[in-house]
Amino acid sequence: MSTPVPGGQVIEDAITKHLDRRFLSSVDLAGQGVVELEVARVEKLPELRYDNGKVEKNAILMYFTKPADRPLVLKQVHIKAIINKLQTNNVKDWVGTKLPFEAKIGKYFGKEQLAVRIRE
Repeated sequence: MSTPVPGGQVIEDAITKHLDRRFLSSVDLAGQGVVELEVARVEKLPELRYDNGKVEKNAILMYFTKPADRPLVLKQVHIKAIINKLQTNNVKDWVGTKLPFEAKIGKYFGKEQLAVRIRE
């Protein structure tokens, strides 16, 4: 006879709340349409080490007020969209503003997939 599966906690809210990830991703936004998130702060890390061993130099993280409890690793595409939307490249002017994020399907890194994008 095999070992029975232990009982667990029933979950009924968003599955993404129960995943252990450090950064906001398209999985968090998928199926939610446009989600407005308020910028709390932006930080620059000299080196960011991902769980898969990849290292990113001079990573920029954008933190949000609730409900987003994880920062977004800003890429050039995000930074350009924010500057275009807010008409400023001064980060102090970004803090406190609400930005419309969405999980958008597109061809990224040679394949069709979801990515976090700022709605323009």
